[in-house]
Amino acid sequence: MSSELFLSRFGGHTWAALREDGHTVELRVEREGDAPAVGRIVRARVTRVLPGLQSAFVDLGLSRDAFLHVADLLLPGEPPPLDAEARLARAAEEDGGDEDAGASPVQAPIQDRLRPGRELLVQVAREGFGSKGPRVTCLVSLPGRYLVYLPQMAHGGVSRRIADPEERARLKTALEGLDGAFIARTAAAGAEVALLHADAERLRSAWETCQRASARAGAPAVVHQDVELFFRLLRDAPRAGLERIVVEGAGDRERAVAYLADVDPQLAARVRLHPGPAPLFESHGLDEDVARSLRPRVWLRSGGTVVIEPTEALVAIDVNTGKYVGRGQLEDTVLQTNLEAAEEIARQLRLRDLGGIVVVDFIDMEQAESKRRVLEALEAALAKDRARTKVVGLSELGLVQLTRKRTRQGIAAALTRTCPACAGLGRIKNAPTIASEALFEIRRLIPETDASAVTVRTHPEVARLLALELQTGGEDLEAVRRADVRIEADATVAPDHFEIVASRKAP
Repeated sequence: MSSELFLSRFGGHTWAALREDGHTVELRVEREGDAPAVGRIVRARVTRVLPGLQSAFVDLGLSRDAFLHVADLLLPGEPPPLDAEARLARAAEEDGGDEDAGASPVQAPIQDRLRPGRELLVQVAREGFGSKGPRVTCLVSLPGRYLVYLPQMAHGGVSRRIADPEERARLKTALEGLDGAFIARTAAAGAEVALLHADAERLRSAWETCQRASARAGAPAVVHQDVELFFRLLRDAPRAGLERIVVEGAGDRERAVAYLADVDPQLAARVRLHPGPAPLFESHGLDEDVARSLRPRVWLRSGGTVVIEPTEALVAIDVNTGKYVGRGQLEDTVLQTNLEAAEEIARQLRLRDLGGIVVVDFIDMEQAESKRRVLEALEAALAKDRARTKVVGLSELGLVQLTRKRTRQGIAAALTRTCPACAGLGRIKNAPTIASEALFEIRRLIPETDASAVTVRTHPEVARLLALELQTGGEDLEAVRRADVRIEADATVAPDHFEIVASRKAP
C-alpha cells in the first residue's frame, strides 16, 4: 500500500493530510501556537477524591480539572500493576505492543492513597470533549520515531503490527540491549540498531529533563510538552510504503529535512517541495476533502449514502441505498451497498478522527452469509487504521457496534463551533412558533408594565406572521390589539429570536 503525506502551513494553522492508494484517509489541523494537550506531562494538584467512583480530579491549570481513575494511579514507591505494561503498550502507540502480562492485582482504594492537595506527576491521555474534562494517567509514556519509552516499567515489547517472526526476534534482541523499558514502534521494522539506540537516548534525556523540571515546579505546572503538529507528523509518519512527503514552503522543507536527517535519514530523502503557484491543498484536491469531512452525508460510488452524526455519547452512522436500485435480487442490492459502506465508514472514521462508541445501522440483511461478509469487510477496512479499533458484533436489533480509540478532538471540532442560532441542537423553532411566543409575551407584558406601546423587533418572516395574526386572530388577542403594537422587521435578528420593548403610559 503506497501513501503520501502532505504538510502545509497557512493562515496561522498547520494542515496535514495522509493519502493511501490515492484516497485521503487522515486530516489534521492545528492552530500555530496551540500546544497539544495529549502527551503533555504536568505536575498537578489533587482537588477532589471520589471514593464512589474510585477516581480523583486534579488541577492542571486549565479551565476544567482532569479526571484520574484509580487504574491510572501510580504513586512513588508503588509497584506498577501487572497489566500496566500491556495497557501502556496500547495507549502509548496506537498499534499497540506485546500483551502477555497477567491480570492486574486488586489495588488499595483510592481514598487510602490520595488526599486533596497532594501533588502528582501526570500525563494527559485524552483531551476534553464536550462537557468532559481531560483524562490523565500517572503511567507515563514518551514516543520517539522508533520507540516508546516507559520510564516506570521494567519491560517493553514489539508492536503487534510487526508480523515477521525474524524481525520481531531481531527487535526484541535490540531492546534487551537498551537501558530501560521500550516498545518498538512499527517504524522500527528494518531500522538499524544504531538508530534505535539514538532514539532511546533522546527519550531518556527527555525524561530526565522532565524529572528535573518537576522537582523545581510548583503545581500546577507543565514540565514536558510534545512537539508541534508539523514535527509530530514527521515523527509518526508511516515508514513502509510512504513514497513522498510534500511540504509547502522552502523554509518548512529545510526544517523537515533537518529533523528527519537526524531521526530517519531514509525518510529525509523523500521530502519534496510543492512547486506551486497554486496552494498545496488546492492543487491536490485536499481542500475538497476537508469540506466533505464536515458534511453529515457521504455518497457511495453506487449511489447509496452513509449519514454520520457524532454526539457526545457516541457516533451514530446510518446506511441507505439512496439512488442505488441494483439489477438483481433485493438481498444482492443490499449486500453490495453494505459492503461498499463498510469500507467507506472505516475511511470516514479515520478522516474525521471520530472515536469512542460507534453504532452502525447497516441496511437489514436476511442471510447469515451476507451479515458475515459485511462484518469481515468492516474489520478488514478498520485494520488499516492506526488507531485501535474493536468490532463488538451485531446486536439483537441488527446494529453493528464498535469502538475506536479517541484521544483528541476530530477535524470538525477543530474547524467549527457550536451554532449560535441553534445552540448545537441542529434545529431551531420555526417562524409560526416564534410568532406565537412573541404574542404570548406581549399579552403577558402589557398588564405587568402598564404599557401603552410595545415594539417587537424580529426576523422579517416572523414579522409577517405577527402582522397577519394581529389582523386575523381570535378574541384571545383583543388585549394585544388594544395596545399600540409596532412590528419592526430586521434581517439581522436570528430567525428564532425576537426583542420586545414596552413604553409605559404617561402619568
